[in-house]
Amino acid sequence: MRILSLLLLLLSLNLIAQDRLSKSQVAEFQKEITTKTNDLQSLEANFIQTKRIKMITGENISKGKLYYKAPKTLKWEYAEPKVYELLFIDGELHLKDVGEKSRRNLGSNKLFDKMAKLITGSVNGKLLQDNESFEVSYSRCEGKVQALIIPKDAQLQEMFSEIHLLFNTKKVVEKVSLMEQSGDATIIDFKDIKVNQPIPDSIFNP
Repeated sequence: MRILSLLLLLLSLNLIAQDRLSKSQVAEFQKEITTKTNDLQSLEANFIQTKRIKMITGENISKGKLYYKAPKTLKWEYAEPKVYELLFIDGELHLKDVGEKSRRNLGSNKLFDKMAKLITGSVNGKLLQDNESFEVSYSRCEGKVQALIIPKDAQLQEMFSEIHLLFNTKKVVEKVSLMEQSGDATIIDFKDIKVNQPIPDSIFNP
């Protein structure tokens, strides 16, 4: 009985901590995000990616660096535990794994194209503006805003039940959570975020 009471208390505290934004607050936040995304020319950050698989105990953790250059160039540079790279540039996905390179045309595969837009949109915040493909609601927790995103697109629905974007007080995404239909989850935490700082063009060489 005591344990049940504690669980109910924790649940109530969690509900209190995450306040749903009012319509006026949502409008103000969206306005700020639109300004921020329009001003965003580059972003660089360290990241920690945690993969949780429902049927397996424990977590798989990867670390690396992310580079973004407006409007659609994005590079994930994994350093631990395995070294490999993913580069979205000029409508293509370039992969580099153990020195071997491969390339895929995003335009020839609708799912790859949608995934590229989802990933890039999660980083630059433009995912919140895609009302045709996603339903978005907002809540505030400890001064930060979290966007709960539900895919409307049938292909994306098969993969993800929901997506969470957590924005810091500077209106920059600091955490992305991808919740899969299978019950698995991928959580990406961004650290040491640098906004609109010069990034050498060589970083984005395929």
